[in-house]
Amino acid sequence: MKVKEITAILEKIHGVSLSEDTVDGIKYGDENAEVTGIMVSCCASIEVLKKAVEEGCNLIIVHEPVFYTHKDQYSWENSQSAYKQKLRILRENNITVYRDHDQIHMQKPDGISYGIMKELGWENYLVSPASNELEFTHILYQIPKTTVRELADFLKQKMNLKTIRVIGNLNAEIEKVMFCGHILPVAADTYGEHEFTDVIQNNEADVLIPGELIDWTTASGVRDAGQLGLNKAIMEVGHFNSEELGMKYFARLLKQEVPVDLPVVFVPAADMYQYI
Repeated sequence: MKVKEITAILEKIHGVSLSEDTVDGIKYGDENAEVTGIMVSCCASIEVLKKAVEEGCNLIIVHEPVFYTHKDQYSWENSQSAYKQKLRILRENNITVYRDHDQIHMQKPDGISYGIMKELGWENYLVSPASNELEFTHILYQIPKTTVRELADFLKQKMNLKTIRVIGNLNAEIEKVMFCGHILPVAADTYGEHEFTDVIQNNEADVLIPGELIDWTTASGVRDAGQLGLNKAIMEVGHFNSEELGMKYFARLLKQEVPVDLPVVFVPAADMYQYI
């Protein structure tokens, strides 16, 4: 099969129409290339590219930017730059990279959030919204009562992480867990600083799991709650690390739609941080 036939299958799975300014599409390579294998990951890091070569996969489907800006706008001419060296690896190994960001989030339910739910095995714990209405934020689960520490250990195992940054009382018993996308210093009508502070202060959730976090709003309130002995916590797992599960689930769906003899391999980009 050619790359363009695989991307047509991908677009059929998502079933959405993209705008002209979408970030999705081929970021490097040839839509007419014959596909020898497909690698799915959250990010086309250098290590992911190397693994694609090892596995004989010449099509990589990723969720996040390939060339370091949201729209993959690139024009750096420094021959020693990471950009130039990444291009060389792609060119020398005839790899095509397709970015699947907007479609997987636009589909109903949101493909990343739905995949996270499935990979965690939390379908029966979903409180809101309904599973067919999942978006990227405000996803509330009521899990069997556990402690903050035990939940952190569970997420570390599922997300293949060595560490998770946690704010709050590690021994507190919790059950209401909300995946909340991003907690950023922007207007409260988007992923706002007040929005998730309200969630915590109004006892709508015991634990927040954001992709990103700032220290001086919701996080400060959760720290105070923990120091007061309240059952509140934040677990910052990282943007890529959380969405990785969504791409892992998507790889399973894609495998069902392509010929059985065409390899579809999921490879995690893994936590980008080192802890010393």
